[in-house]
Amino acid sequence: MQENLEPLYASADEDAVGRLRLGVAGNGDLRWAVADITRPVESLRRRLDPSPVAAIALGRSMAAAALLLRFSTKYPGRLRVDVLGDGPLGKIQAEVDSSGNMRAILEHLRFPGVDGRALDVGAAVGKGLFRVSQESERRPEPWISQTELASGEIGEDLVHFLHQSQQVRSAALLTTKPAPTGIVAAGGLLVEALPGASEESLTALEKNLADLKDIGSLLQEGGADQLLAAALFGLEPQDLEAHDLRYQCSCSREVLLKRLLALPAEDLESVGNEQGEAILECAFCLGQFVFSVDDLRVN
Repeated sequence: MQENLEPLYASADEDAVGRLRLGVAGNGDLRWAVADITRPVESLRRRLDPSPVAAIALGRSMAAAALLLRFSTKYPGRLRVDVLGDGPLGKIQAEVDSSGNMRAILEHLRFPGVDGRALDVGAAVGKGLFRVSQESERRPEPWISQTELASGEIGEDLVHFLHQSQQVRSAALLTTKPAPTGIVAAGGLLVEALPGASEESLTALEKNLADLKDIGSLLQEGGADQLLAAALFGLEPQDLEAHDLRYQCSCSREVLLKRLLALPAEDLESVGNEQGEAILECAFCLGQFVFSVDDLRVN
């Protein structure tokens, strides 16, 4: 077999690094997670070239996955968010693992009749299901739970999911802000009321969130610090841990080759171009891998 282990186009962007922070506030009444994933989402946008509304939906879904991973378990492995709407975007899938590697894809990156109008993510997503699949380092069998979409706006769907599936009282702010130059802000904040939380803390949080008008601009201008300061004003947020997040696909030449070799022999014989090579493309990152006739020969 050839020692051709690199894809034609890399599946990662080393500069596309974001940050996830977790902490508490309100004298222990609240716990929070905040993520700035502007660079990972912009890297994905450059690679996939989605329409503006599709880019917003992808960014919000990636933020939801990132915020949920360490909120859900002390021993994270991998978490996937599926937004299964009946709107023109089709299925959205966003993944993040315990090392902070992220990727996302949706069924229809571009579609007619929507991009010229307002960026209505809820209408583009439609009605359907919000599904979370989680693998823990201590529990290899995936845990899967789903609820109906509340609005298709992703942030409201995340809050609805936590309330319905885990009886968690929470608030979520998710944003992806496009501009002619690309994605200038992406990320969000998730806040959970812990058992016994005081009405004073909850009232202060509700007031702060009601006063927020443009979280995309907050994130663009001051990063996660400014978003956190505005949402948790007067609640003295304290950081407990932080993790890098990056856009990096989990595809590999070995995995794709196994899928190829699983095809029936007659199908394998028809695979290949005039040069006797087969080029496979990852649906997530569009990374391309070359396989020779020798690679595809089944012993």
